[in-house]
Amino acid sequence: MDSFDGAAGGEAELYDPPPLRAEPTRPALFVGDVLRRDAIAPPANLLEDPRRTLGSDPIPADRYFSQAFADLEAQKLWPKVWQFACWGQDIPNAGDIHVYRILDRSVLIVRQRDGGVKAFVNACLHRGRELCETHSHQAELKCPYHFFTWGLEGNLKWTPSKWDFPQVEEEKFRLPEVRVAEWNGFLFVNFDKDAPDLETFMGARWNDHWQSWDFTKRYKAAHVQKKVRCNWKAGQDAFIEGFHAFASHSQGAALNADDCGQLDIFDDAPNMSRMQIVLGYPSPRLDPPPAPEETFAMFLYGFMPELAGTPEGEIKPGEDSRDAGARIVRQAYAKRWGVDMSGVSTAETLDAISYFMFPNFMPWGGFAYPLVYRFRPGETPDSCIWDVMLFHPFEGDRPPSCETAYLDYDDSLMEQTQLGGLALVLHQDDVQLPAVQRGMKNLADGNLVLTEYQELRIRHFHKLLERQLGLKQSAL
Repeated sequence: MDSFDGAAGGEAELYDPPPLRAEPTRPALFVGDVLRRDAIAPPANLLEDPRRTLGSDPIPADRYFSQAFADLEAQKLWPKVWQFACWGQDIPNAGDIHVYRILDRSVLIVRQRDGGVKAFVNACLHRGRELCETHSHQAELKCPYHFFTWGLEGNLKWTPSKWDFPQVEEEKFRLPEVRVAEWNGFLFVNFDKDAPDLETFMGARWNDHWQSWDFTKRYKAAHVQKKVRCNWKAGQDAFIEGFHAFASHSQGAALNADDCGQLDIFDDAPNMSRMQIVLGYPSPRLDPPPAPEETFAMFLYGFMPELAGTPEGEIKPGEDSRDAGARIVRQAYAKRWGVDMSGVSTAETLDAISYFMFPNFMPWGGFAYPLVYRFRPGETPDSCIWDVMLFHPFEGDRPPSCETAYLDYDDSLMEQTQLGGLALVLHQDDVQLPAVQRGMKNLADGNLVLTEYQELRIRHFHKLLERQLGLKQSAL
């Protein structure tokens, strides 16, 4: 991404952790306290702090590699839930088609002539051949096998050797539709005709939180899709907690108050969770802690190194490292995007504000990390498909969506320059995840032991998953 370009340096491998401070008690730095004293106040939703936990029970490891568990998900999860399928601006014109796949199911998401969107089962009603194998633009939906043809609206237009299909009635031979709905520029599908609508599923609290971040005024600047040798849940777990950052991404410890992150789940929004991690202060684990000037230097050299040695490249009177970092980052983003950032809150300028909507939609609020993550099952329980997307603001005409880079298991994320400094961080995760998948199979008692608070969102996700699969009564 655009944040911290060049700030990490060094080799593209895991870093040895710096000296550690003993941690007998929870750090005294709280996200809400920081945000309330920021020079530019955040949106009110960022000050909410439900302070809940869900106990400390272990999670069975076999749900990450059991074929029986994967089969249960294929039966009771993916056919029943709203799932993010594509970015609406990836199909801006009538006839634009996006092919969305989840396990053995395939869906065509088609832009209509009136600007709307329809979704169809991706199968010819004659012999079942996929109508489209990849994203495309077409004036009609024609099966390549025998040329059965449907209109963009799903109506049958042409039948080969029509005389030989007395059983085919044109009005009844429409392409079966899949439910599709839009939220904030993102298109979701649901195979279950009886499921609640998308707005009900997400809940009013979700939409209240997202009033500050209108992605319809952004464009997709980067999209990398990678195959990873781990279960989709193992991959997703890594991106709904910040607990691993100090060990796995320790190059950022001087400006990432990792142990002080806030994890939120909400009684009136059971399908969502949130994580906030403040930037601009060092990890409380560092001993000795870096000076504010060291923390500020990471912002300076990551965003505007040309200011080094100038008055702008120093911490000003009345500023701390967070204030000064926000000042530099606002200037860098304004220059990069051509957007006025002067009134954007410090939290939205610097912080990791990560949201989650069950089962696998992970958009980030604010501007510092304009991210969306998605993990889907792969070919086996030991593999998954990982999407990383960046959405930037713009002025004037909307830039077109970027092309998607498709990476195989052994392709390196470090070569994806469109991700900027984020490429190193994601590479480090990519190194860890296959080893996590292998190691889970060797646990002596077959259980994962989670923190009570810092991995709260993982526990919350698994309770939602248990409820969806009917494994036990969830205590949410």
